[in-house]
Amino acid sequence: MYARISAETIQQVNDQTDLVSLIGEYTRLERRGSEWWGCCPFHSEKTPSFHVAPDKHLYHCFGCGQGGNAISFCMEMEKISFADAVKELAQKAGIEIKYDGRNAAPQQQDESGAKQKELYKELYSRMAGTFQFLLTQTEAGRFAYDYVKRRGISEETARTFMLGYAPADRMWLRRFLEGKHYSAGFLDESGLFSKKNPRSAFFYDRLLFPIFDRRGDVVAFGGRILHGDGPKYLNTGDLVQYKKGETLYAFNFARQTMRAEKAVIFCEGYMDVIAYHQCGIANAVAPLGTALTEQQLDLVRPFVDTVLLSFDSDGAGRAATHRAILLCRGAGLTVKIIRLSGGKDPAEIMLNEGAESLTNSVRNAILDSDYLLSDLRNTYQVDTPEGKTKAALAFFPYIDSLQSDIQKETCLDLLCQTFSLKPEAVRRDFNNRDAAQKRIETRQQTQERPEITEKIKLNAEIRSLLAVIANLDFYPQVRLSLSVDDFEDPVARDMFIMLEECYRSDAMTYSNILAKCDEAAGKLITSAVMSGEYGENSRKTIEDCIQLIQKNSLIRKRDRLVNRIRQCVPRDKAEQDELEAMILEKMSIDSELNKQKEMSDDRSRA
Repeated sequence: MYARISAETIQQVNDQTDLVSLIGEYTRLERRGSEWWGCCPFHSEKTPSFHVAPDKHLYHCFGCGQGGNAISFCMEMEKISFADAVKELAQKAGIEIKYDGRNAAPQQQDESGAKQKELYKELYSRMAGTFQFLLTQTEAGRFAYDYVKRRGISEETARTFMLGYAPADRMWLRRFLEGKHYSAGFLDESGLFSKKNPRSAFFYDRLLFPIFDRRGDVVAFGGRILHGDGPKYLNTGDLVQYKKGETLYAFNFARQTMRAEKAVIFCEGYMDVIAYHQCGIANAVAPLGTALTEQQLDLVRPFVDTVLLSFDSDGAGRAATHRAILLCRGAGLTVKIIRLSGGKDPAEIMLNEGAESLTNSVRNAILDSDYLLSDLRNTYQVDTPEGKTKAALAFFPYIDSLQSDIQKETCLDLLCQTFSLKPEAVRRDFNNRDAAQKRIETRQQTQERPEITEKIKLNAEIRSLLAVIANLDFYPQVRLSLSVDDFEDPVARDMFIMLEECYRSDAMTYSNILAKCDEAAGKLITSAVMSGEYGENSRKTIEDCIQLIQKNSLIRKRDRLVNRIRQCVPRDKAEQDELEAMILEKMSIDSELNKQKEMSDDRSRA
């Protein structure tokens, strides 16, 4: 028989929890005599029908019928188990949890692990306060605080999110904490220090973003570099109190708004979330250096029925958007995409255009089906049978992810209308999509894959990426010059996305890169790295390849525009404006191509 929470402890938790204060965190209560009334936090209502009787330790809603005690309220609002609700309330009330049962050994282990978690949470919370002081009150942190202000973040927002600064002296933190009498072993496992050199701080000379758990305790940090070399962001690795794949940045701040609006915004990173919150859009959260996971989605799913995605508009951001759409639709959630003007990020829009512009972008979010079809139109040459086939096959996984047959039928019709396809043919391919996909893959393998395995046939795109992989220090510069849209070769596109994912998650190592590759690409990468083929003149190889890739990308983009311009017959002012915009974009591309040609001619003459 395993240990379980004693009835005495459960009774204590219910009796000693301040039910009015607990419920008051979720809805406004007004006193009427000895009892309290308010609008129900479980359903929408304008006339208060939610009744709290603190002397009886009970609540009841006369509108929806929900009722119970402190534990049941915590379970329902936080979507957690009975045991977790008891533990959470017991901690708030300072109640020691006691257990029944003959076999208490497993529980003793749980208690030990829980105590360790709490000790590290306490350490991280104290350090968050210290780092915040260093940012806002010291000369050393002034440049970092100036950066925060330049990005338009207010003092109040900086305080709320507890932004901080880690000193440039790598040894300072160890000395500081040893002076507070923390043990060496405890500090070594804290995640605050380098594994290679335990006396050196993991975060130094960086703007820090504390990461909170669902209860609001600091459990980890993210750090942004503001000058010098190194990864743009560093993030705490998994620890006893923190699992990044199971945590969402700002979930603790966003939870109540998510519940009220039944919607969540998933963003790219810390600054994006903070910008949304400062603009009054308080249901924004972010995955932590990873693609959105099922565990992260499970955190928000009890509170929302709609997901809005606000990822970057570059290739890696679009790939993350596509994956998130399938994940969220598979969970039965409605998905919309927030399109930000000019490809800017939320923080930039907040700073330059104001909160209203960001609010309008959220209000005008489009359905994921419209977003995907628009993206496919720009990715494939849909004026050709081959391009239409590829676009349709790329849209089929989305249709598969939908829960309703009506939704699937509607999206198949939308696909046909968008690309002028015959419904009968599309439905045949959809019903036999595995065979259709296999035909396309076989054709690609015969046309494209030989370039991967035979060195003499390697194209410029593959060669440039192999040179980068063999010289990983070049990647930060390369990603500023190229995006995934610049690559035509499908293997090169996959390689670039893989490199970008590794870079963004601060996992730029050969083992991580190879783990993301198939066997053929892995062998090619291993050969390129180990042979030293790209050791000499690698910078020149990469620069030459970048120029050629950029040129070819512009030519392809121009050709797609020409095809769209030819097919465009404006029926209203909006379509006329779109046509004029495409013509201007084509003229801009022609100008850029001419400029590149002149520069190339000058180099040849030189």
